[in-house]
Amino acid sequence: MPKLTFEYPAIKIKQNEMCSDVVLFGASAYEIHQWAGVPQKKSFEDIETVGFQRVDNRARLNELKKFYLNQKNVVQNTLICAIRDIAGCKVSFKGKDSSDCAGTLKIEFPSFYDMPIIDLFGILRQSLESRLNGKVKISISEEDKQELKKQLSILNEAKIDDQEDKHPLDDLESENVEEIKESEQDSLIFDESHIADFIKEIALRHEILKENPELYIERDEFLGFKKDSLISFILPVSLVDGQHRLLGAIGEINTRLETGEFDDELSLSLNNGTDATMANTEILKKHTRVLPVSLLMSDSPSEQVFQFVVINQKATPIERSLLGTIVSTTLTNDEMEVVSQRLMDSGIKLEEARAITWIAKNPVSPFSNLVERGVNSDSKDMLQWSVMGKIINIFKELRGGVLFGERNDYAKIWQEKYLSTSGVVSEFDDNVFSSAYDYWRSLEGPWRELFVCFWNKVSDKLAQRENKDRKNFWGAPRESNIFNKISLMILSSDFFQFLVETRTGIDSKEHLKSLVDEWLQDIKPAYFDRDWELSGVKKDSKGIRDRWAQLWSDYRKNPSALPQIRMYRNPKKTD
Repeated sequence: MPKLTFEYPAIKIKQNEMCSDVVLFGASAYEIHQWAGVPQKKSFEDIETVGFQRVDNRARLNELKKFYLNQKNVVQNTLICAIRDIAGCKVSFKGKDSSDCAGTLKIEFPSFYDMPIIDLFGILRQSLESRLNGKVKISISEEDKQELKKQLSILNEAKIDDQEDKHPLDDLESENVEEIKESEQDSLIFDESHIADFIKEIALRHEILKENPELYIERDEFLGFKKDSLISFILPVSLVDGQHRLLGAIGEINTRLETGEFDDELSLSLNNGTDATMANTEILKKHTRVLPVSLLMSDSPSEQVFQFVVINQKATPIERSLLGTIVSTTLTNDEMEVVSQRLMDSGIKLEEARAITWIAKNPVSPFSNLVERGVNSDSKDMLQWSVMGKIINIFKELRGGVLFGERNDYAKIWQEKYLSTSGVVSEFDDNVFSSAYDYWRSLEGPWRELFVCFWNKVSDKLAQRENKDRKNFWGAPRESNIFNKISLMILSSDFFQFLVETRTGIDSKEHLKSLVDEWLQDIKPAYFDRDWELSGVKKDSKGIRDRWAQLWSDYRKNPSALPQIRMYRNPKKTD
């Protein structure tokens, strides 16, 4: 397999003895695009990648392209890159002597662009598995393979029906791939920040390809994964920040080609015997804008995520949902440990992000796939990341359990009076925690199992998941009476009020189930399953929040009759 090699005059800088070297140089956007991958956080079908870049913003790309089309405009911001540890790839700096900061940067790697897709799956699989350091075993069962082969068989039959004169998998579009069964091995998914889940999907496809390698040797896509996307994860350099500047420069040269700016130059090359592809390539090499690059000579994924998060939080902040998803799903546990304190010191709420991601992804959670996460598969009908954080905080930190219109924090009162005597934290010493509270609120502490149990019980009793048009639908927060910020916070706070009123601790998951049954005794599911006639009502206004809290609290304590519908749109006046 031929190798691609790029060399650039460069300057190496070492800021101090503790940090990695940084190499500064300039390269054409056309060449950068060949050796730098953009590790985007996105979804292929139900499979979420382990990248950390945002999905392309088309409006921003167009703005940058227009900026670049004015040849007098200069971009001084560097592209932030880092090297990768990929088999067969090498990035090195060579100075004139050992102490010289001026020298040559050399980038070498196999021509992934000419490899069959089976080899790309294999290289990506090896790269990802090496990050787990053997601590997590990726098991691939025959059942998993057969499930995926069913999808392949369906696609084959569909293509034969549509295009009898073509190979059954030609021009496969990823959106035609049917939903792939989600793995139930959630211990693998969440113990290693979801990376094992992604590796398993890669490995499954690799194993199926190995059974019939000749059949797919010319394919550019296989079961939702395109060659370009696979290559982006195994190029020798990772583009940590600046994807829009790079793609904007690519868009600029393509626009200039399309408008005929280089027609005379192309004609001259063709007349001199150069083939069309080579002539076009030479134009791109010669005229594509040269961009400044800052290359971090560290292949640590944790360092790269740290750089991305800090850069984007200090410059153009990214939305909290994507930030949390990136931090909590891109690194293995070992990698997270290396950089966690630095992320927290930089103002990143790391543990909150990991807690939300677990609740939002784990199939045992009633909130699974119902919370926005900042990736391209998000729906407008998802619960906001920040709202999920507030609900979790009431249970995990035992803070914020205040019924709207009141002052008492019932979660905090329960923690101070009844947590220490609760059976669920009786073994905190054995788990090497200094207090019952520290044990309860730890990432995998008792709060998490009880949180899932509580909301499963509540949603089973008061909501339904079948009919989106009904008002007690578990989802669609804009329309649902129960699955929205106000109602979820009211239910959370009122449960802790009930625990305080009854002076009750929690001894086990089964005990919690009986407590929820007692709390919701005689409550009619119809409470949330009525049209509250809220057209034009701002749900998150203080008066409405206070009214809903009062209506629920009064009804729960005396469920003889449902509140009048007109009361839900009638703001409670402040005393």
